[in-house]
Amino acid sequence: MKTYLGAMGVSVFVIAVSGTSALSHEHATGIVKERMEIMKSIAKGMKAISQRLKSKSDLAAIKVDAEAIAVQAPHIIDLFPKGSTQPPTEARASIWQNWPDFESKVHALEIESDKLAKQNTDDFTALSAQVQAVSQTCSACHTKYRVKK
Repeated sequence: MKTYLGAMGVSVFVIAVSGTSALSHEHATGIVKERMEIMKSIAKGMKAISQRLKSKSDLAAIKVDAEAIAVQAPHIIDLFPKGSTQPPTEARASIWQNWPDFESKVHALEIESDKLAKQNTDDFTALSAQVQAVSQTCSACHTKYRVKK
């Protein structure tokens, strides 16, 4: 039961993230648009992973989405150059005021998404736990550094 609730938590988080940001993307330009697109791609991957986990079907396909997230995660930090706060960014100015913490949170996503990409998809319990770990790293950063729309 605990595993299922974890998957549901990931679902709620991913739906909340992906549903609210689509409208703001159409007016974004430059580096802000690039980072919004990467975040959208990661959210889409997490949503697909969550749906497979929730339905307990096609778990082997989780690896493809997890690998895509793991490849994108190391590039996130470069998408937040100082001063890239022009609307419609969803990034809070506190990112640049507390750069070491932000950098640490992005690094955590790199580590946890890499673990997920390498996770044995035959072990449902371990897979669920690692999906939850990735979701929590996303949430920790978004809670602190993303403006809620």
